[in-house]
Amino acid sequence: MTYSLPPILDMRLRPPIPAWTRGSVFRTAMHYPRHFFTFKGARSAWLESVDVLFEEMESAGIRYGVLMGRASSGAGNLGGVANKEIVEAVAQYPNRFLGFLGVDLDDIEQGLAEIREFAGEANIKGISIEPGSAREPRWADDPSLEPIYEIAREFDLPVSISLSGLLSALAGHDITWSRPVSIQRAAQRHPDVKFIVSHAAWPYAEEMVVVALACPNIYVSPDLYAATAGMIGADTYVKGANLFLEDRTLFGTAYPVKDIQESLSDFLQMGWRPEIVPKILWGNAAKLLKIDA
Repeated sequence: MTYSLPPILDMRLRPPIPAWTRGSVFRTAMHYPRHFFTFKGARSAWLESVDVLFEEMESAGIRYGVLMGRASSGAGNLGGVANKEIVEAVAQYPNRFLGFLGVDLDDIEQGLAEIREFAGEANIKGISIEPGSAREPRWADDPSLEPIYEIAREFDLPVSISLSGLLSALAGHDITWSRPVSIQRAAQRHPDVKFIVSHAAWPYAEEMVVVALACPNIYVSPDLYAATAGMIGADTYVKGANLFLEDRTLFGTAYPVKDIQESLSDFLQMGWRPEIVPKILWGNAAKLLKIDA
């Protein structure tokens, strides 16, 4: 099927800039292409070239990529990126990148201080936590996370909670830490906070879709798990969007996992209702992140 595509907002993109490549974050993000021949990875990722990345983004029609913060001390090989460097990256490339500030759950007070320091910076659009893959994993409704949700409400910033079985496993934990039921409890406790579930709690796709159905402040962002041909569980995210989540499903590539153009091509073949594709690629995220154009 041929689609008339809007500009695209990629909700999960880790660029090959020094903030990412000098540590383990970028290498960890290349887990699939480094271990499975079915994931070739992007040319720009293997070259670690931001200029080639921009060519790939332009070719695919991606207006913005979201640099999803990761602050994870000692959790497997996940590594982390300093929030100051995220702020610097989105300032250096304001027409390409948007940023979410990461909170290290081993030092929540420091994370809160950095949110207060950087939340007003241009192109900073949200807060990122990864409770299921923290050094000491916890559920999304753990009492220790309450101050994060309160500051999100105070600054009117959405909270991305990254959950996937692979992410938990890479941090050294079992995959059940990626189940999304605790996000329902957190979302119901904080109805004024918007929650984005990055990686969409894969492989618990059915639970994720039902949790989002129950909570109008939860957004589903499956990224590569709904932009990879043949991916287990992808059809569940598609059915969820086609039935009742068309306004709360978001597109992402999870670059550098795959070539961006390949991710978009695979996404478009998943069976979405044609009229909701512009919402998923642009409209839903642009409204959530307050992006005009």
